[in-house]
Amino acid sequence: MNNNMKKVSALMALSMALGGGAAYAATLDNTQPVHQTSVSADSNAAGAVNVSVNGASISDGYWNKDGKVAMIPLRDLTEALGIELKWHKENKTAELTRGVLWTQVITGKDQYSVNKMLLTLGTAPEITGGTLYVPASFAEKVLHGQVNTTGNQVTISSEEDVKTITERGVITRISNQDKYKSIQIGGAGTDGIVLNLSDETKFISVEGKEIALTDLAIGMNVEAEHSLITTRSLPPQTPTYTVTVLDDAAESQLKEVLGTAGTIENVTTAEGSISQIEITGTRLTETAPDHVVLNIAKDTMLVNHEGETVKAEELTKGTKVIGFYSPMLTRSLPPIGTAWKVVVEAPAAELEAK
Repeated sequence: MNNNMKKVSALMALSMALGGGAAYAATLDNTQPVHQTSVSADSNAAGAVNVSVNGASISDGYWNKDGKVAMIPLRDLTEALGIELKWHKENKTAELTRGVLWTQVITGKDQYSVNKMLLTLGTAPEITGGTLYVPASFAEKVLHGQVNTTGNQVTISSEEDVKTITERGVITRISNQDKYKSIQIGGAGTDGIVLNLSDETKFISVEGKEIALTDLAIGMNVEAEHSLITTRSLPPQTPTYTVTVLDDAAESQLKEVLGTAGTIENVTTAEGSISQIEITGTRLTETAPDHVVLNIAKDTMLVNHEGETVKAEELTKGTKVIGFYSPMLTRSLPPIGTAWKVVVEAPAAELEAK
């Protein structure tokens, strides 16, 4: 650190001390916190910021121009944590990868991309003396480490065990474009959750065999192991480690599937049993209609998002459902087809109660 910067830091620290300034903790707007960063009242004291990662010292950092945020060297941090860093000189951007973790750091921009999640930390990355620095909260909020700041010392420790959660749901959307791959389960539109995928994500069939993302189709019931960390967006997004298909092999072979999510407008019965439902809502695929009539056959699966069988009597007018069916539809308006699977999301009585 040059002498001018040290003088500025010292003056800022003295001003804060005399003014009784409170310690500052950077906030994260778009994701749920995992750890609480500890910052002591004298964290903006003069001098360089000493940084250690998992007990080993790395290059020093410094206090930012406001004297409130500890800035730490990004490359030293990632090397200490075993994270690969690729520097793009043309746009001054760093790309970080490790397992399912992928993030992008853009110089001068307080926007951190983590597996397609956009986070803000209150402080933008900056280049000082040819080195890119990020706020200390980056190690916590983005890299999921534990950060403790006491005086001019920042201590960072990586999380030993990745905290995950497992949940089941029916696939309503699949995105398989370049490195931005994801599937949505548990609902359509703003409902459910988006599972962000990486090259490290494992796909397993119900028989326990390894499969690929291309083997998945909308309408399949899956079990996903994903991070406890989710964005506050609608729907929330989260890094995902394992996706297991719960449908048996015969059910999972249906590849050409269309889907419509909405509410039941009409129900037709024949011989005391439900024979047709009319759904108005939103198409799940480009070639699917927003308004469709589906025949309910003997082999049509009627389930909830957990994959549990529901009774046909739950298919009543006003019920929120997702219908999955083959592309073989009549040319009538609305088109008519046969349902492969109908997922009951919310009975009409529950929707009325809300």
